[in-house]
Amino acid sequence: MEHLLPVIDRILKDLGITVKEVDALAVAVGPGSFTSLRVGLATAKALAHVLGKPLTGIPTLDALAQGLHGTSGLVCTVLPARAQEVYASFYTSSGTGMKRLSGYLALDPRQLVDRLRGELQAGITFTGEGAVTWWSLIREALGDRAILAEPAQIWPRAALIAFMGMAALQERRDDARQPAVRALYVKPPAIRRA
Repeated sequence: MEHLLPVIDRILKDLGITVKEVDALAVAVGPGSFTSLRVGLATAKALAHVLGKPLTGIPTLDALAQGLHGTSGLVCTVLPARAQEVYASFYTSSGTGMKRLSGYLALDPRQLVDRLRGELQAGITFTGEGAVTWWSLIREALGDRAILAEPAQIWPRAALIAFMGMAALQERRDDARQPAVRALYVKPPAIRRA
């Protein structure tokens, strides 16, 4: 948190606007690091509350996929999880954006490639830090059918979160009820109350 607020302040100054000029907020809701998600969500919720502005949450895996809109074949977003696992989801590009074909998964990377190995005939583009981490396993299992996204497409981008957040808020603009923004925990936290 000690770095997040100064970064937000710096970005606003660079844009030549104040926080009061922000119309709405969008935040990545995960999956990801439990602590980072809580800090990001708490900050976004506090700003939205203080400013009286709408807030929407965007799943990180969806934002990664959106960065590959227009890609042919299957897209697989992969983020590292704890205990030698990954978070993953499958997408295909459509005229209106990326269509998610699966739920948000938490699994061993070997299970991920086993799932794809038998069914996949076309190419699949992988993106996300988890894809980079496990690339040798993915490439060995899937061969030339596996394609790694360009370096600029590997990381979630704030601009895509903002773009997707704006679209989500426009879809809901006539709905007075704003859904609660919560972290997307694909797996339960490792630490629980006794």
